[in-house]
Amino acid sequence: MTQKRYFILVNPVAGNGKSLDKIDRIREEFSRREVAFDLYETNGNARANIIIRNRFHPGLYSDILILGGDGTINETLNGLKYRDVPLSVISMGTGNDTIKHIHKKLDFDYQLKTAIEGIPVRIDAGLCNDKVFLNGVGIGFDGKVVELLDRTGKKPEGHRAYMHAVLKILLTYREKEILAHYDGGEIREKIFLMTITKGTTFGGGFLVNPFAKNDDGLLDICLFKKTPLWMRIFYLPRMKNGGHAKLDVVSFFKSKKVNIEKSEHLVAHMDGEFIGHPPFAISVMPSAFLFRI
Repeated sequence: MTQKRYFILVNPVAGNGKSLDKIDRIREEFSRREVAFDLYETNGNARANIIIRNRFHPGLYSDILILGGDGTINETLNGLKYRDVPLSVISMGTGNDTIKHIHKKLDFDYQLKTAIEGIPVRIDAGLCNDKVFLNGVGIGFDGKVVELLDRTGKKPEGHRAYMHAVLKILLTYREKEILAHYDGGEIREKIFLMTITKGTTFGGGFLVNPFAKNDDGLLDICLFKKTPLWMRIFYLPRMKNGGHAKLDVVSFFKSKKVNIEKSEHLVAHMDGEFIGHPPFAISVMPSAFLFRI
């Protein structure tokens, strides 16, 4: 059996620097178990995708361990050319939404033990205009929220920052027309938001797509239709635990592909990163990555 050697990728500013506090504990645990590793830190000139592309070699490393948040995970997957290497995550972001449909627990000790002892299983990912996502694409209102956060330089994954932006535009945002095609159907109407996901949770804890599964070979679409302004403030809290699924203005679909036609009025995010306007060609990537669970 090939001896394990871990490629550990650390975002030192994730979660306001929390990752740096954990590195010594990781070193101690890996040394105690006699597991070899090399540690790489991201910075302004060396993003996760660049480091993975230039430094990771499958003949040298058996595993990749990511210490960071949603953005670091997304960058790593988009830089990874080899998809048969087991991945693990120790959540160090302020939202950590991407990993919640893989690990139910975000406890450091649990995630560290899982990274070393966990069993690799294949999970799906998504593809949007040739860029990989693990969680999902949000179009409409939540895209506008992330655009606002991006413009002000705040982290879109932080729940407090996200809620502040939500409340700032909740009663002023106007629904936009969308033209979308999915397997066997078309959506052509004004919408409040649409999320197309493999994951379940966004905005630091909103259970937007409660029915999504990471291994069924399908995308999950949540469509929030045009909503009276005065009702939004009552509907929003229901998204915290998936209660919006019972609302008449909310629909759910499953599809292998979704195509969003060009629009200068709609904006979107992918895994918490602002990606601008459609058109978007979105498809599922069945069994795309190995994660230790």
